[in-house]
Amino acid sequence: MENKRKVLLIYYSGTGNTKYVTDHLYQRLLEEGFEVDVYRINPLKMERLDLNSYDLIGIGYPIYGFNLPSKVHKFFNKQRFKKGQQVFVYKDSGETWRENDSSSLVLRKKIKHQKAVFTNEYHFMMPYNIHFRYDENLVKEMLTMDQKLMEILVKEIKDDIPNVKKLKFRDNLMNRLFRLTYIGGPVNVSFYKVDKKKCIKCGKCIQGCQMKNIYFNKKGNIKFHHKCLMCCYCTLNCPKDAIKMGLFNSWRVNKPYDFSKIEKIELTEPVITDKTTGFFKCYIKTYQYINQRYKELFGE
Repeated sequence: MENKRKVLLIYYSGTGNTKYVTDHLYQRLLEEGFEVDVYRINPLKMERLDLNSYDLIGIGYPIYGFNLPSKVHKFFNKQRFKKGQQVFVYKDSGETWRENDSSSLVLRKKIKHQKAVFTNEYHFMMPYNIHFRYDENLVKEMLTMDQKLMEILVKEIKDDIPNVKKLKFRDNLMNRLFRLTYIGGPVNVSFYKVDKKKCIKCGKCIQGCQMKNIYFNKKGNIKFHHKCLMCCYCTLNCPKDAIKMGLFNSWRVNKPYDFSKIEKIELTEPVITDKTTGFFKCYIKTYQYINQRYKELFGE
């Protein structure tokens, strides 16, 4: 079957994880002969795009509370897919619990309503920038599995092989309940504080905040408005770890992951095994699925 020739990748990335996935996807699609454009969602610019010239639309986003980020939700409320247009989703999070399957619920409904076709969905593993810091060996293993998943995505898109999980009632319910997290950022930011003894007033948090939520007051101190998306860019990237993230400060993670360095790590033994328990137990089935699907498609 003939390849789709023109693809638009539309994505949102707060701290860079989804950008990392998108950059790799962009390169692989180019290598396979697709014509590819990329649009990064600006959460302060809710414009409507002209999607009519594209055969295929790819939508990328980080999962926030089993949902789309709120501004991604609003952005796609403005978009108009053309009839018969094929759409796929690539999303990422720090765990692969089944509840995350429902994060695309709003998109699925919109695509169906506009008579476009939702064809494929893929969940990439990337380290969370909240909760706790991931061991770099684990991140290396995650990125390696993501490479396999990327090949699965490209192969299935290229050959028009659909791949969509069916959502169950429980998934839909969880999605709706956790949509309440949309108010979490604006509420929690009221409790953000900056340690004046640590802060060097470099302005990195101000420059990197996509919501323009951070500013210097008249006294030259860092302050916050009430438009926070809880992307955690500021707490992750502060060079002095000076920002306390309100009610969730115990979940603060500081210092971004250097993926270019982590990619060069050589693992001597697996990190996730059949005996893995706790938070990362969900990776067992995810790894098994990726390995099995990769073997089915490539015979390796």
